[in-house]
Amino acid sequence: MTTCDLHYHANMFGKSGSRLKSWAEAHHDCVRASKLDIIASTEHVYKNALEAYLFLRGAIEDLPVAVIPGVEWISAEKVEIIFLFDCESSLKNALKILTPFGRSVWDLPELRKDTGGLSVIPHPFTPGKTGAATNLGIDAFQRLLKSADYVEIHNGIARQFEEILFFNLLKPAFPALRRKLEYTDNLPERYRPDEIGWSVGSDAHFPWELTSAGVSENIDREDWFERLRERIHFTKTDLPFQKRPSARLKRNISNMLNVMDEARIKRRLRRGL
Repeated sequence: MTTCDLHYHANMFGKSGSRLKSWAEAHHDCVRASKLDIIASTEHVYKNALEAYLFLRGAIEDLPVAVIPGVEWISAEKVEIIFLFDCESSLKNALKILTPFGRSVWDLPELRKDTGGLSVIPHPFTPGKTGAATNLGIDAFQRLLKSADYVEIHNGIARQFEEILFFNLLKPAFPALRRKLEYTDNLPERYRPDEIGWSVGSDAHFPWELTSAGVSENIDREDWFERLRERIHFTKTDLPFQKRPSARLKRNISNMLNVMDEARIKRRLRRGL
């Protein structure tokens, strides 16, 4: 069997010097512990996805892990779509087309053709504003599925919410949020068309959030792109426990600051359009 994470963030944007070196070591240690065979670098399009891919590839170059070049793009409607590519140059060329907020999500068929990438609809029911179902509504999300190669049936953000202090105590008071997280953790079958692939992503923004991935029958590390074209139905698996480097409260604060920083970058980009 092959274990594959199709949604992972190197999250090295803004880091430099010794901080960047220790960050590379953290990625190396956590990816090694995860025993992954394939990992997709899908940094947000507004955080230099090409640089993130090269950084992650370099950080784990001595490990027997194939690194997929990719990007998590954001449309004019603020819906996120992941694109995966066969090589570094394909990603580089695609980023000239996949500008943040530059095109409508309904241009997906044309964007797939023009970039040559495989498209994934990630976390459609995310509690945030960037999921296709959350943002566009369920009917529109189901129409969009017809244009995609994959839909993400599990995203690790649900587990990241469980990490937040006191969240389990508050969860009963927010049934809508609870339902979104349940659908993010395990997408209902009615939203998993047989004709497209089913992907699994940790959506880790910190290496120690690498807690889940997808499994399928053997995929050759040298032939992964052609196999992904077949629209594989991955199933979720738990990965070995990752050592966490700091206290829970500190991790919660780090996550919150990361989310706020990404929101700040997005606001600045939209004001510049």
